[in-house]
Amino acid sequence: MSTGRRLAVKGFFGFLAVMAVCTVLSRAAASVLVAQVEVKKTGRGKLSYTCGGTGNIVPKKEQKIFLWEGQQVEWTAPQGSTVKKGKCLVKFRKKYLKQVIEKKEAELEQLNLQAKEQQISARKPARVPAAKSAYQALTEAEKKLKKAEDKEKKAKALWEAYKEQEADKNQETYKNQEASEDGGGSLKKQELRESYQAAKAETEAARQERSQARAAYELAKAEDAAQDKNSANTQEAARTSAQAAAAQAETAGKELKLLKQYEKAGGKILAKKDCTVLENHVQIGVIAAGTEYIVLGNGGWKLRGEVAQADKDRIAPGIQATAEFSSGGKTEAEVETVEASSGSEEEGKEKESSYIWYASLPQETEVEGTETFTWKAETESEKEYEQIIPISALREDMEGAYCLIISEKEQMLGTLMVAKRVPVTVLEKDGKSAAITSELRKDDQIIISSEKFVSGGDRVRIKE
Repeated sequence: MSTGRRLAVKGFFGFLAVMAVCTVLSRAAASVLVAQVEVKKTGRGKLSYTCGGTGNIVPKKEQKIFLWEGQQVEWTAPQGSTVKKGKCLVKFRKKYLKQVIEKKEAELEQLNLQAKEQQISARKPARVPAAKSAYQALTEAEKKLKKAEDKEKKAKALWEAYKEQEADKNQETYKNQEASEDGGGSLKKQELRESYQAAKAETEAARQERSQARAAYELAKAEDAAQDKNSANTQEAARTSAQAAAAQAETAGKELKLLKQYEKAGGKILAKKDCTVLENHVQIGVIAAGTEYIVLGNGGWKLRGEVAQADKDRIAPGIQATAEFSSGGKTEAEVETVEASSGSEEEGKEKESSYIWYASLPQETEVEGTETFTWKAETESEKEYEQIIPISALREDMEGAYCLIISEKEQMLGTLMVAKRVPVTVLEKDGKSAAITSELRKDDQIIISSEKFVSGGDRVRIKE
């Protein structure tokens, strides 16, 4: 082999040696400078949420009992106490109850008498109508007028006949007779004329008397009609008063009957079943207005958990909730119902509407009624998403949300792995994962963690 050929061979092997050394040094440097990352591929599935809050133990059934109106409270079971069936919840003063009963009896008797009195007043009064006597007077006046008219008619006929006789006589004969019988003829004429005039005057007086009697009769009829109307109004008012008094008497009778029942019960409100006094709005010594009440719980116990506004769509019947009690106990229960709890105004501010879940308290749980607890529950999203990535893989900057994937880059010294930025749209996320839409493929390796800060274009190597 010639000297030149030997030198060429030595140079080639020297180059290979240098390349090998450079590769070793490059990989050594990469192990120190290039970030190691953990990767994971996208997957299909649902998000998982952890909800929590506070709550307390409440009875399965609640009953509100209002106090007897008008009774003086002597004693009441304190709030939080347990009362056995048949035992006293509220006790009233017997002496005061007896006084109220006596007063109500007197009131009822007075109302009955008042109703009876008004019933008598409602009867139609007996009286003789004024028109009756006025009609009799009118009848008498008409009779008197008829008699006077007949008398006038006779007097007028005599007077007219006398005048006709005088006219038929011979003037001369008349003069002779007048001269011889002047005294007798003049006297008869005067008597007939005076008799007729007196009859006319009597008729006119009778006519006026009849007119006055007719006017009196019409007035009497009007007065009778007015009196009848007033009497009818008085009767109607009396009937109304009688009905009102009877209604009041009926009400008073019912109240008295109720008071008698209170007396028979010994002036006590008793528990109809074993219960716990949840609320007591009764003050000892006061006269009850009928609005005071106590709230009883019975029928066992159940868990009542308060749900935050943000978690209201994540709690549903069937979810398992873990409750840790203030006394140190712990239990798991299945949510049975979820209800809206309307807010209330407190110190001038309106409380936000919230939601409440209920679950039966397991029988083996040893806790006291009305005890408080904290709770947690794991839930899944209703929707199943096509792309779910770990929350640690989700990044965000001024350009928006993105993630980094492994991309291979060919170089002289071999294939290198670099981080590549892929934009994503976040649909929903929980504490561990995020549901996204993107151009990621199923086989893309997403960087979920790194020992160093990594950005798009940086060299990376997968942690083994």
